[in-house]
Amino acid sequence: MSRARIYEKTGLEQEQINPVHWPSVDESSIKEPMRTNYIQRKKAVYMYFSRDRLEEIQESTGVSPRNLRRLVQRCMQYDRDGVVLGFRGLIPQKNVKVYQLNVFNKNQNNDRKTGEFNRFLDMHPDIRELIEDLFLGRKNRSLEPVMKVKHVHKRFIEECRLKGVTYSDYPLNTEWMGYKAVQRYLKQLALQNFKKSVARHGNDAMQKARHVGEETQNHISKLFPFQEVQFDAHRIDGFFAVDLTTPDGDLVTKLLERFWILTIIDVATRNILGYSISLSREYSASDVMHCVRNSVMPHKQLELTIPGLSYHSVGGFPSEKFPELTWAVWDVICLDNAKSHYANMVKDRLDNLIGCFMNLGPVALPMRRGIIERFFKTLEENGFHRLPNTSGSGPNDPRRNNPEEKALRLNITYDHLKQLIDVLISNYNGTPHGGIYHQTPLELLEKRMTTTGIMPRRLEEAKRSELLFMQTTQKRTVRGSLKSGKKPYIQFEGVEYRSEGLANSAYLLNTELVLHVNVDDIRTLKAFLPDGSEFGYLTAAGRWSLTAHSLQTRKAINSLVQRKLLHYTTWDDPIFVYTDYLMRTKKSRNMTNKITQVHEVSKYEPSNSPKEQTKVLEEAHRQNELLDNVREEQLKKDKLNEMDIYDQLLKQFKTKSF
Repeated sequence: MSRARIYEKTGLEQEQINPVHWPSVDESSIKEPMRTNYIQRKKAVYMYFSRDRLEEIQESTGVSPRNLRRLVQRCMQYDRDGVVLGFRGLIPQKNVKVYQLNVFNKNQNNDRKTGEFNRFLDMHPDIRELIEDLFLGRKNRSLEPVMKVKHVHKRFIEECRLKGVTYSDYPLNTEWMGYKAVQRYLKQLALQNFKKSVARHGNDAMQKARHVGEETQNHISKLFPFQEVQFDAHRIDGFFAVDLTTPDGDLVTKLLERFWILTIIDVATRNILGYSISLSREYSASDVMHCVRNSVMPHKQLELTIPGLSYHSVGGFPSEKFPELTWAVWDVICLDNAKSHYANMVKDRLDNLIGCFMNLGPVALPMRRGIIERFFKTLEENGFHRLPNTSGSGPNDPRRNNPEEKALRLNITYDHLKQLIDVLISNYNGTPHGGIYHQTPLELLEKRMTTTGIMPRRLEEAKRSELLFMQTTQKRTVRGSLKSGKKPYIQFEGVEYRSEGLANSAYLLNTELVLHVNVDDIRTLKAFLPDGSEFGYLTAAGRWSLTAHSLQTRKAINSLVQRKLLHYTTWDDPIFVYTDYLMRTKKSRNMTNKITQVHEVSKYEPSNSPKEQTKVLEEAHRQNELLDNVREEQLKKDKLNEMDIYDQLLKQFKTKSF
């Protein structure tokens, strides 16, 4: 054969010259007689690449040499997406390139305007750029957030007139002045620029287009339990009551503002590992760590007081059902970009205590944590939305029917909520789940551990302390003075902290100590020397050491004191003064939540408090009791002295009776 084969030309890629790599075609979807035509073409192309003679190919398939070369070149070209056309180019009547107007064609129909618009844009690229920018909202060409097609067309016509286009020229010489052509062009533009054009349909569509459906980023491929967990928080859709004691000693029932439930779910098995409840208006870093702590520590069932409420025997929490999973921890935790997740305590505890990687996903993009979002929906539909005190999914939800009044009248309390949540989550772990082929999460967890033989990491024995989860590190300088005789102490959040050991360590004056602070109970701080040596526990001075209180409560009290809205004496418990103030105030909508939160912290007792900490707290209580006794004795003496003085005055100024 005299002529060289087409595929022997230089500059061709391997994917172009090897039919094995070409995209295939479903021949059964091609209708007759085009299917027969396609099969003959395909056979001819294969014979051509097998170096058969052109005469033999024509005799066998009926495809002429000239047509065969055209078909081969057609198959070897690239489509709009940069993929070799391949066997798709052999489909009869398939358009593989965009139509372009040929003005020199003598057979052209002057009444048809096909191709005129694209030709016009090629002649005026600045107009093309203008209409694309207006439609896609680029380069601030317009203040209009979403410009409609008719308004884009109006600007298009204005620009044409500025360019000197007359009424005898395209597009002004058409009935619609190119409106239909602009409409078709913008429709194609939207399809070619999917991520940018969806912004015209709202923020939700734009977020999904940017972050969903690319490769496998949202597909679950986690097979091992505790390999990856998801964390999120959800506002509880309901109102609940709580009993509070007034400063006058009366018992009153108040409504709690809506608050949060925080949960952690295992991605591979859909098990809820643990949860916590936050009464704050916005949950904080300590609330996040409460949830982490409850997910790692062995879970204990609550004592139920609601008639008819019970735990299912097949349900439970993983740490409760499987002894080998007590103190189990995960490798990756997925969170959103909420501010509390960036807190130093959260990052430090997850890194140094749990030993996991934090995957901080975008804010307001729940589809990235779709598993836990789906759990919250189940919790709502099977739990909160069925209660008479539900607030529903919104103000217009028909299930919302005076929830505040019903919560008070039916006395649906915060204690009831805690029991209800614990039972709902426990039963959820034992309920068949459609996302895991109708197995229960606990069943799947047991299967995965048995079949794979891979067990989750467990927290080291030395780190299995309840207090370590709520710990953060601070540095404070030892203050005091030899001249004034003030014993060494440190100042933390407006309160002095002392100990007998620190009082006798004047050499530490002006030395910076490292403090381990349990943000749930700051009555004591654990101090370390600059070289890392443990120094011991320091106790808050005065009545601050009596009632357990959180760092958040201390800051709230100090703020009120600085604003002169709160005052307490040496003999007052600041926590009681604070709660009395909240009870008397009428302005704070979140007052009931704050009081309940203070009460919950004051009742909380860690299961494994260090003996040294317990000892210093007991010593502080004894000291305060001694001070109380001294004060009572002094008051008695003062009262007796007043009586003696009164008797003396009576004798001295006694008048004669008649």
